[in-house]
Amino acid sequence: MAARLFFVAASAVALVSAQFPAPPSNPIQGCTTRSFLIPSWLVQDVKRSADGSVSFDVLSRGGGWTACSIQGTAPSNGTLTATAQVAEDSTTFLVNQTWTCNDRGPVMTFSATGNNSAALNFTSPVLIRGSLTSPVAITPQYPEGPEGHDLAGCTARSEKPSWVLSTIHFTDEPGDGVTSTPFQNFNLIVTNPANGYQASCMPGGSLGGTPDLSQLVCAGSEFQSSLTGRHTITTQASFDPATMTFSLNQTWFCDDTDASKPLQINAAGSTVLPLNCTTQPAAGTNQTNRYCSSTGDVDLEGKLGTVVTLQAYSLTDPVAPFGDGCTLTSIFNPAWEFSAFEVDDTNNGGGGSNDTSSSASVSFGIILAAQNRGFQFPIAITQGNATAGAGAGWYECAIGPDGGDDLPLWPYQCVFRYTAATKELQLRADWACRDLDQAHPIYFRGVTTTTVNSTLTCETAGGQSQCTTADPAFTWDAKISNVTWGMAAAAPGDV
Repeated sequence: MAARLFFVAASAVALVSAQFPAPPSNPIQGCTTRSFLIPSWLVQDVKRSADGSVSFDVLSRGGGWTACSIQGTAPSNGTLTATAQVAEDSTTFLVNQTWTCNDRGPVMTFSATGNNSAALNFTSPVLIRGSLTSPVAITPQYPEGPEGHDLAGCTARSEKPSWVLSTIHFTDEPGDGVTSTPFQNFNLIVTNPANGYQASCMPGGSLGGTPDLSQLVCAGSEFQSSLTGRHTITTQASFDPATMTFSLNQTWFCDDTDASKPLQINAAGSTVLPLNCTTQPAAGTNQTNRYCSSTGDVDLEGKLGTVVTLQAYSLTDPVAPFGDGCTLTSIFNPAWEFSAFEVDDTNNGGGGSNDTSSSASVSFGIILAAQNRGFQFPIAITQGNATAGAGAGWYECAIGPDGGDDLPLWPYQCVFRYTAATKELQLRADWACRDLDQAHPIYFRGVTTTTVNSTLTCETAGGQSQCTTADPAFTWDAKISNVTWGMAAAAPGDV
């Protein structure tokens, strides 16, 4: 149940606090994740009376529970305060809420605030996106949504769907099956005028197999951006060489008229392509190759299919995570994944994998053991200078290049110590998570003690020994303990 708030202020400010009852005994699944990802509210059912009074409901979209009563006076562990400022042509809503989540074990308290304005005649729910103030001060990033969803006229143009087909090419090489193999290829660009979305289509089929023109693979901007969100434009297409018929089925999205009522729109169409073809004999065979292309754009009219109204403001909501990313892993299940462990000695210190000479050098790969890593891979750590401040046997981490990655899953500074006799590896590391708010990273610090639980095999050549894990692909996870986190980065060298 949403909070029902009443205001009796015209061209002024009104403040009401809503008290939450005790939380339910069963944890709300996803409460913590939603609280970090989408701390936000919907202001809905706004009513304005002739005397200037205003009333509305507030529904929390983030975490916690939304059941509340402004009349309640019983003790509680959560509050919601709202402020409404009514002007001549708009109303500005400000919400501040504190709530708790216990679905990830220990109770975690969140606080967030946000505001938004709406015209006096706006009757749809108003979305207020919040910024967390506790347990960390971040403003979660929201996706841009599917391409063109808010382009002016998207909804109106979608009522009569059509596409523009361009850069069309078709290749047909029959082959004789002896000196040459049959080959067909087809590609084109599809543009949807309703939203400006472009997709490039080409044959599907297995790697190394015959291209399948009946199942074209079409892709656009969604494969070049991580900010598409929950809903992506999908395009299915086919080409029949026998009749030169191209068929298309596409689903796209519009919310240009009202973001609280986003539309999922489907349409399909087909046409015979007016291609110009040339032929030429295939060398060494009695076959004739055919090469076709378009001389200009081709218009394709579509037939409108199903139109579905989606959840309010969902086009710019983030994708539901399939696992914890950097931040949630670091808070609830911090661990490093180690790999590519190696001990080198340029002077062949005589001890092989048990070498403790000053000439021995240790290296390994490392990445945060997050479930949701995206396309991240371990980064190389090599042995740097000895660091007296950390104690005997400790060395600075020489961290390998990350390619300018803006969402790293590895330390930005660390020190480590390796004890050859016991194969114990100790690591003190600082790392930062930017997956929720790139402009305001959350900084973490923790220590790890682990054992290289693999046989090390050594080779010696030219006075240099190299010891690696028996299985080059061997990896292992190690818990991070004594984790602290906040909004300030550690000073360089202070680890």
